Amino acid sequence: MPNEFTMPTGRPTQRPTGRPTSNSTPPTIGVPYVQINQAREMFASTTRARAPPGSQTTSSRTSVPRPAPSSSSSPLASFTSRTPNTSSHSTSTSTSISTSTRLVDSVNPPVDTMGIPLPNVSIPAKNHTIDECRNPQCAHCGRVIIPSPVASFPAIETPSISVGDWEVYTTKQPILASDEIDAETERLGMPLPEMIFGHNKVDIKNKSKGFAISFNTPDALSLVDTTGENLLQVAHSEEWFSTRKTNGDDVKGIVKPFDWTYSTPYRGSLPENVKMIESPGLTLPWEKLKRPDPILFFDDMVLYEDELGDNGISVLSAKIRVMPERLLLLTRFFLRVDDVIFRVRDTRVYVDFTENQVIREYREQEASYDVIRKKISALAGDPRSFMRNPNWIAEKLPVIKTITDTIQL
Repeated sequence: MPNEFTMPTGRPTQRPTGRPTSNSTPPTIGVPYVQINQAREMFASTTRARAPPGSQTTSSRTSVPRPAPSSSSSPLASFTSRTPNTSSHSTSTSTSISTSTRLVDSVNPPVDTMGIPLPNVSIPAKNHTIDECRNPQCAHCGRVIIPSPVASFPAIETPSISVGDWEVYTTKQPILASDEIDAETERLGMPLPEMIFGHNKVDIKNKSKGFAISFNTPDALSLVDTTGENLLQVAHSEEWFSTRKTNGDDVKGIVKPFDWTYSTPYRGSLPENVKMIESPGLTLPWEKLKRPDPILFFDDMVLYEDELGDNGISVLSAKIRVMPERLLLLTRFFLRVDDVIFRVRDTRVYVDFTENQVIREYREQEASYDVIRKKISALAGDPRSFMRNPNWIAEKLPVIKTITDTIQL
C-alpha cells in the first residue's frame, strides 16, 4: 500500500541543449515539473493530515463534509443537537448550523469508550435560549466548538450543554467597564484587581432535582479579607498600596487595609435550599476521571488577575469538562509573591450523571518561595519557567487544609 507521504517517481528532468522535438520533453524554465508536482503532493498530504477523522475530500470551501454513520455502537455515534442559525446569507452554513433539532452523524471518537451508554445530549442546553448561544457542535466528534467560529461584537461567549437532566452554562465577556468597576469597588470597599472579568461564570444545574451551583467573580471577591487580620506583610506591600491609592480614595473610604493578594476561600455559590454534607473520608473518583472518555464540552476562563505591582501574580481561573457520564469542574486560585510565598486554593466539583451524586473538594496548599525554589533541579534549565507554572507548583506544595462535602440527589 503506498504511503501518502511518498513522493511521486517521475523521470529526471534536464535542461535541453537544443530545440525540443515532438517526442521530447518540453524545456523546463525555472522550477522543474517534478519539483512542482512534489510540492503539490506534499501540500495535499499535509491537508489530508489536518482533516478531522472520517472527513472526505470535497471541493467546497464553505460546507463541512459529513461522515457516513458508523455501524458500530458508540456514545457519540449519533445524538440530538440543537445549534443556532448564525448566518442567513450562506446556504451551506445554514445547512450545517440550524436552529431546528437535527441528528448529527458523528464519527466514532478516537478513544476507547468502554461501552458507555448513549447519553441524552442537547446542544445548547435544554433551557438555554437558542438566540443567546452561538457555539455550534462539531459534525465530526460531537464536541461543542469554543470559541464560536462566528465573529460577533461584543465578544460574548455563552455555550451550554445538557446531558440528561444536567445542564452546564458558561459565560465569557470582556473586562468590566469603568462604571461597573466603580460600582463594584464601592460594594466591596477595596480596590479591584487589575483585570476583572466580572461577568464570567460557570453554572451547573439540575432543575428536576432542585440543585444548582455557580462560580462567579463577584461572589469570589466578596470573600477576600477586608479586615486586615490576614494581611500578608512583605517588603513590597507598601509599594503596591501606593500604586492603588488615588485622590478619590478618601471620598470612597477605601483606606482600610485589605488582603492585597486577593486570596479567596471561594468554594462556589449554592442556593439557600441546597445543603451539602461534609464527608471527611470521601475522595474524588479519580479512577473514573482517568478514563479516556470522549469530552463533549470543555471551557476555561479567568475570573480575575492581578500582577501585584510586578511583584508576582494573583489569578482566579475556572475550567470544566463534560463527559457522557460525568463532569469535573476546577476553580483554582494561584498566588505567587516573588521571594515570599506560593499559595494554591483548588475547588473541584464532580458530578455523576447516572448516580446524581455531587462531590465538592476544597484544598489549600501553601509554602515559602525558597522551599519551592529548592525543589528545582540545577539541571532543569531556567528555574523561572517552573516558578510560573501553576500545575508544577501545585504538585510541589504541601496540603494544609482539605474540606470535602457531598450531596445525593
